[in-house]
Amino acid sequence: MKNQTLAAVGLALGTGLGAAHLAVTIKRHQENKHLGLAGMHADLLRDTAADKRLTAITNSGHYAELDDDERAQFMNANRWVTLWSLMLRLGFKSRASFRPVAEAFMSGPVGQAFWKSARAHRRITARDKHDEAFNDLMNEAYAEATSEPSAA
Repeated sequence: MKNQTLAAVGLALGTGLGAAHLAVTIKRHQENKHLGLAGMHADLLRDTAADKRLTAITNSGHYAELDDDERAQFMNANRWVTLWSLMLRLGFKSRASFRPVAEAFMSGPVGQAFWKSARAHRRITARDKHDEAFNDLMNEAYAEATSEPSAA
């Protein structure tokens, strides 16, 4: 009876450890996928900004009214926002340490203009609670900087 109990405890412990390992592996895989996509996004923005022949997609919609300098500033702002979101997602920045970054970004006209044009798109394309929380942080900083409502 004692051996059966020990075996059952050992099996339960092994199963628990296996499940925990699987959960960590799945999380790491998700983070690696996200990091890979963020890298591709950054490369795309860099290449698009460097070659005017690649700007057709960014010259449409609300970007059509922007001159080349403004479009380049928006692309740069988009790259920073993407990087900051990734840093928060992966734990390189905490929510508290990011708050001053968001406030500084929103203190200038480029950050405000970029967020005003991008926030609705970011809201509808948020894929999880992290994206929603990041957007909320940015919206709060935008609202404080502009005295406009934070919702798009």
